[in-house]
Amino acid sequence: MRARCLASMLALLAAPVLVLARDPARVAPEAAPSSAIVAPAAEPGQRLEVRGVVFAADGRTPVARASIYVYQTDARGHYRPDDAMGNRDPRLMALLRTDGAGRYSFTTIRPGSYPGTRVPQHIHYEVAADGHGSRFFEIVFEDDPLVTDEIRRSAAAPGSIYSLRRVEKVSAGAGLVVQDVVLGPRQ
Repeated sequence: MRARCLASMLALLAAPVLVLARDPARVAPEAAPSSAIVAPAAEPGQRLEVRGVVFAADGRTPVARASIYVYQTDARGHYRPDDAMGNRDPRLMALLRTDGAGRYSFTTIRPGSYPGTRVPQHIHYEVAADGHGSRFFEIVFEDDPLVTDEIRRSAAAPGSIYSLRRVEKVSAGAGLVVQDVVLGPRQ
């Protein structure tokens, strides 16, 4: 019996483990939509539409049903009214699944920098899909004066934790950010 138990445990250890996200609560349900409202219309701040396509490691093949978790601060730089640094339970967040063509979108506001810091404005991303490597990164904004030359250099490297994005003006005060995501190879 001990030999069978040991064999079963060894088989479990040898089985591939797919880590999709740092926290299972950050994996979108299978029925999650491909678009969402992160910040409702009444939320103070500059309105943004963020959209893009999730691609496989080849950078060309769209990935359908990829899980996307995005979260950010409000315009004051707070994750929650009662806890500025409460990023484990942020108020402005969404769980999405890409559509059949790998597309996703969300509407939000431009986040604020953390109060009293030199941390640039940013939107966190956690992107995962079965059969692909996950990506964890932050959008930072090209025109943010807190984006340093070091962050700009880092953002230019493949797989960086930063993605430097330009905000295109599309209508009275609203902006558009295009953020495509290339997942890593299967791990």
